[in-house]
Amino acid sequence: MKKILWLLVIGYWLLVIAPLALAVSPTPTGPNPTPTKDPNAISQQINNLQERIASRVAQLKLVEHRGIIGTVTDVTQTQITITDIQGNTRFIDVDEITKFSNPSAKGTFGISDIQKGQTVGILGLYNKESRRLLGRFVDVLTLPVYYSGATVATDKTNFTVDIVTVDQQTFTVDIQDITKTLSYTTSTNLVKSGFSKLTTGERIITIGFPDVKDSKKILATRVIFFPDLPINPSIQTIKLQNNTPPPSTGSGKKLVPLTR
Repeated sequence: MKKILWLLVIGYWLLVIAPLALAVSPTPTGPNPTPTKDPNAISQQINNLQERIASRVAQLKLVEHRGIIGTVTDVTQTQITITDIQGNTRFIDVDEITKFSNPSAKGTFGISDIQKGQTVGILGLYNKESRRLLGRFVDVLTLPVYYSGATVATDKTNFTVDIVTVDQQTFTVDIQDITKTLSYTTSTNLVKSGFSKLTTGERIITIGFPDVKDSKKILATRVIFFPDLPINPSIQTIKLQNNTPPPSTGSGKKLVPLTR
């Protein structure tokens, strides 16, 4: 009996309910059609993109990264004027993102701390049309100095040597641990030497940095002396350290020692 009832239920579902369910189910319509775009609008977008790319390329060609070294001749809150190593006047624009530095300065350092006469190195964006540099990094530099002259005195206690240059300026050269002392002769060429080999009345070349406390004192990085070469004739007065009496000729006249 139960089996007959189940067969009746199944048959009723197949004959009545299933067709009704199929009748109310949504008819598939397939994928939504893609809306068509206006060809004129697409062409306008392409033209705008091409113009933007061309403008950006022109800007990149007009501006380049560049560095300049020079001496400050004028400074304001928005501009630094320098004279570069070729003697040209350069104008440097600065803004709120320009960074300033000075190794010898304590604390913060900015545009208001830049002074006339300082040597600065500047990195930034150079505009070929305006010929101006937009500074991104401004650094105060201490450049090495070079002097050629003759030795006039040596201090073996403090390891210094006094020199006189062609224009009759006197400097004290401080020989430090990092100083490279060299000697040049025709027989040995350029060889390593030492402070103990330095004597008065010799031609000398020194390269170093001026002492921040004494502009007449040079902190030497390299010293070259020339035992075989005479001193420059322009250096007329040499006061030697060892003021020993000149030898006598026997006739009462004193011989003046020759300096090389």
